[in-house]
Amino acid sequence: MTKILVVDDQPVLIEMLSEFLGGEGYEVTTHTDGLTALQQMLAVRPDLVITDFSMPGMHGGALLTAMRENAYLSDTPVLVLSGRPEHEVGAACVGYGAYLQKPAEPAEVLQTVRRLAPAPHLA
Repeated sequence: MTKILVVDDQPVLIEMLSEFLGGEGYEVTTHTDGLTALQQMLAVRPDLVITDFSMPGMHGGALLTAMRENAYLSDTPVLVLSGRPEHEVGAACVGYGAYLQKPAEPAEVLQTVRRLAPAPHLA
């Protein structure tokens, strides 16, 4: 099963994405900050990470940098889902696979997830 890790400090968004993507057949794990998410990724490598940019502690840019510097995680695709415009986020989030601005339509999120990660039945 395709494993997706969602990292966001907004519990409502985490719950919505978890239920929506879980209903599409993905195995979803969630965290509210980048540091605990990174620790989880080192234990169980996800097929895709969906992360917010603005979070307390380790923000999305620092999380992405840590992933790219780690051989185990360096090629893991990342979808940045942020309320900030892409031009503000892009410089700090080098190496992401896709960007969507909040609020993103569920169909747009699903289309992007399908482009970045293997289909649930193929993983």
